[in-house]
Amino acid sequence: MTYRSGTTLYDRERAFTGYTLWSHLSTVRSGAEKPWQKTGETFLMDMTGRIVHTWKLPYPTMYGYLLPDGHLLAGLLTTKSAPGRPGTGEFPMGSAMGVLMELDWEGNILFCHEDLAMHHDFKKLADGNYAYLAWEPLEAETAARVLGGRKGTERTVMWCDVIRKVSPEGAILREWHAKDHLDVERHVIGPIYARHEWSHFNDLWECENGDFLCSSRVLDAVFRINAATGDIVWQWGAASSLDKKTGRLDLSVTPSTLGGPHDAHIIPRGLPGEGHLLCYDNGTYSFVSRALEVDVRTGEPVWQSVTEGFQRGRMPFSCFLSSARRLPNGNTLCCEGGNGRFYEVTPERDVVWEYWKPEPDDSATPWLVFRCFRYAQDYCPQFALLPPAEGNA
Repeated sequence: MTYRSGTTLYDRERAFTGYTLWSHLSTVRSGAEKPWQKTGETFLMDMTGRIVHTWKLPYPTMYGYLLPDGHLLAGLLTTKSAPGRPGTGEFPMGSAMGVLMELDWEGNILFCHEDLAMHHDFKKLADGNYAYLAWEPLEAETAARVLGGRKGTERTVMWCDVIRKVSPEGAILREWHAKDHLDVERHVIGPIYARHEWSHFNDLWECENGDFLCSSRVLDAVFRINAATGDIVWQWGAASSLDKKTGRLDLSVTPSTLGGPHDAHIIPRGLPGEGHLLCYDNGTYSFVSRALEVDVRTGEPVWQSVTEGFQRGRMPFSCFLSSARRLPNGNTLCCEGGNGRFYEVTPERDVVWEYWKPEPDDSATPWLVFRCFRYAQDYCPQFALLPPAEGNA
């Protein structure tokens, strides 16, 4: 079964049947007359690309994901201005949000928290509280000591990450500051990135024991942060390093290094590969993107979605955004975010389902999608009200 747009491939025997959730990454065009009137949408669709449920959101949407009770947790992009606001205006860095919102199945707002420094990712935690990424400025002295990045791209301020934990009432319960745990000699900005940020975390994942897992685009690495002490207890993938003997910055691109990764997380219990790291390696040095699975005990890659050797030509590539999630049947669902393409790939690297965002949305980023998710047909009670996930023959 083939289609000209939307779903272009659907192998009913080998694909994991479920509902796919995604959002327009709709950012306001520069010079828009009434940017505050821009709204967002999140879609749930069947395997053939038919939209079976939609959430209308009051602001442009970064992305959202479904909770087991059928609620949508979404990060929204506001155009609200404030002096020195990071991510916009004087300090554009991409993926500035500003609002975290939980909505029920009907779209009623249950939780809303505003923080104009919020960016990229967020989670509803096991204890019922929320956590998200935010920016904060580095002291000038520290910023001057940070190594790497493109010469001449410095600004008046260099930014770094904070993880903020807040209650359902919006009270800040705890903060973790990356600048207190990163090391200027060990954590070197990759040579292709601007010196606007030291860390630029793209994701926030809560491990079973409460630790956080984050990947850094500009440090090309994944970090595990101890929940109790705040220490970085594990890191993997960094391509850049300092040779302390010569003072030279080196770049090593191997199967065990990353290039601008996104969506780093631990494969949940009960899924094939449970306990392993899975991320979308954007391939900013190899120009080939891959879903990558790593055994965290050994640090060795155990599977990737592309063939060995990174053969050129007709290979997936998105230099930013994107996601990769393991499915119950062992396949992996990828979002090639820069192209608005979703595809499901088997352990043997066969693509068995593919969807292309069929139309641009009216924004400054008309084709982009940050992440997509596939949910089993019994994931939440509300799915029983929907048409069958396999769609029409």
